[in-house]
Amino acid sequence: MMPRHYNKQGFTLVELIVVTAILGILALMSTPLLTQYVNKTKSGRSAADIRNLEKGIIAYILEKNALPATLADAGMHQLDPWERPYVYSVHGSGPAPLENFLGDPLNSDFDLYSMGADGASNAAAADPTSSDDIVRANDGAFSGLRTGL
Repeated sequence: MMPRHYNKQGFTLVELIVVTAILGILALMSTPLLTQYVNKTKSGRSAADIRNLEKGIIAYILEKNALPATLADAGMHQLDPWERPYVYSVHGSGPAPLENFLGDPLNSDFDLYSMGADGASNAAAADPTSSDDIVRANDGAFSGLRTGL
């Protein structure tokens, strides 16, 4: 008897299932890393936006010799990376000033911050809703995650 030669022209069903399973496992492993990267990028962009907004507010102060009542008064209408407006409040004329973990105010003049991914915030730094806030602190010397203070 002569041996049969099979003409192999494609993949078997088992090979396709194995490759699909491997690709699925790789996708599941990379999804949390991608989400973490996107959140880190949005936080960085928000910190840069806050620095730019602060420069606009300082320019307004130099021109008008007073703090603007709102960001719109200073000609700034900007949304954070999570599509929510930045929070701006002048001390003494709005909500309670943001505090550090010791209960001291973060700034002496005005607060400017993004409520972060969860969209919630609290004046007290110890509140868990404040952990992802991106803030201006130390009168503009720091701009970044509130937990970094």
